[in-house]
Amino acid sequence: MIDSDGVRAAVAAQIEEFAQGGGGVGVRSVLVKTLGAPQLTVAHQADRVLPAASLAKMILGVALFEAGERGDLDLDARIRVGELSTTMYPSVMQAFDPETTVTVRELCGFSLVTSDNPAAEYIRSVLQQDRIDAVIKELRLNSTAFPAGFSERELGPLGRVNTTTAQDMLRLVEHIDRTPHLEPLRRYLVNYLRNDRIPSRLDDDVPVRHKTGSLRGVVNDAGIVLHPDVPIAMVFLTDSQSDNVRTAREIGEVSERIVRIITEGAAH
Repeated sequence: MIDSDGVRAAVAAQIEEFAQGGGGVGVRSVLVKTLGAPQLTVAHQADRVLPAASLAKMILGVALFEAGERGDLDLDARIRVGELSTTMYPSVMQAFDPETTVTVRELCGFSLVTSDNPAAEYIRSVLQQDRIDAVIKELRLNSTAFPAGFSERELGPLGRVNTTTAQDMLRLVEHIDRTPHLEPLRRYLVNYLRNDRIPSRLDDDVPVRHKTGSLRGVVNDAGIVLHPDVPIAMVFLTDSQSDNVRTAREIGEVSERIVRIITEGAAH
């Protein structure tokens, strides 16, 4: 028989240790939920409003495919790469000739597979704020605000106005997981290339459908560990971190321990 209480207590202890981090680690919010047996949800400050950073790109993806499903936007419309905004940050779009054309659908893919800012900013401009706000309201992301984009001007302090909670991000990743016409988003997120957080210490054959977000002092990750024994949704939001690299490593370490505790519990 599965000792659900024991599994829950062990996961809670890991989350608490990560959240405290020996003191002086800024703010850390965590939410873990299994999407199968043993059923459990464990949280630490899951209602704390914190910077979303690039986690907000998942909202863009949902809004875009909802608009495409309704027929409001043509996701196969083609855009010249040279029309995209420039950035001082690395961009996969720089691999293309400026005269190359890509579809709106493919730009969404680039924004979620590589977290490309020019691609995301184009998607945001196509959607416009009303469609983005409508998705936030429809999904009841009640503590999420997304007024700024991913242009050069908005990637500094202004980027911190995009805020969310772990509870809202869990609702978002679950919506992506269960909505049939969002299959392309699931495909993009399981192929996400920045894997230094939740997936970093997991076995290579355990897929993780996730998205990170980063600003100075902000180290976020949200998604679903697609473990064959039991899928596990995880959200990590942080702020005021003194060392982003160390926090990313610690997210990977605690994620691996949590997955092991839950899957070992599921196996008995």
